[in-house]
Amino acid sequence: MSSLVSYALNESVATVTLDDGKANALSPDMQAAINDALDQASLAAGSGEVKALVLAGNSKVFSGGFDLSVFASGDAAAALGMLSGGFELAVRCLTFPVPVIMAATGPAIAMGSFLLLSGDHRVGSSRSRCQANEVAIGMTLPIAAIEIMRMRLTRAAFQRAISMAAVFSGDAAISAGWLDEIVEPDEVLTRARQVATEAAALHTNAHVASKLKARADAITSIRAGIDGLAAEFGGAS
Repeated sequence: MSSLVSYALNESVATVTLDDGKANALSPDMQAAINDALDQASLAAGSGEVKALVLAGNSKVFSGGFDLSVFASGDAAAALGMLSGGFELAVRCLTFPVPVIMAATGPAIAMGSFLLLSGDHRVGSSRSRCQANEVAIGMTLPIAAIEIMRMRLTRAAFQRAISMAAVFSGDAAISAGWLDEIVEPDEVLTRARQVATEAAALHTNAHVASKLKARADAITSIRAGIDGLAAEFGGAS
């Protein structure tokens, strides 16, 4: 397992923890490390060893989003690959074969917030600031990101999140749809694992079949956004 991501199994709950020592930027290397961990969990799910998954940030942040240095490098292919990989990761979480519980151990910004929205249940704290900050830093939101937010946020929060780069925290993050519950900052991971343990008792096949049905239209729209990234950003974002 990469030093960027750790994998732990406790009974039937797998915990994948992101920790680059900084903002958990979803760089190509971080994405590859997360996918390797999800491969391991998926394989174990197939044998019945894993029945729920927790995806957690480090003690400071869930994820600060994409690695902006890749965008600044001028390498259009690398930037496009990172964008595509991030949204494919979100789709993977949305369609994962066991329940996915997100532990928002700190802020979830930009792609980090879209990844947060891709869990079946999201646990956060007062420190879990949620924001799609793209328009605040001069970037246009990709269609794939908009479709993820459309699926999970309330109509009013959806509009504010996109056009105003609104920040949601505390009870506002719950009412908007970013989070499902809030606990004390030092209890986020523990609570996420408790939820995962409870979710592990669900009938796995019924769980995944039902969520795939419920999310079918959204996933189709997100995938269309992924397929259109090159055209959307002229291959240079």
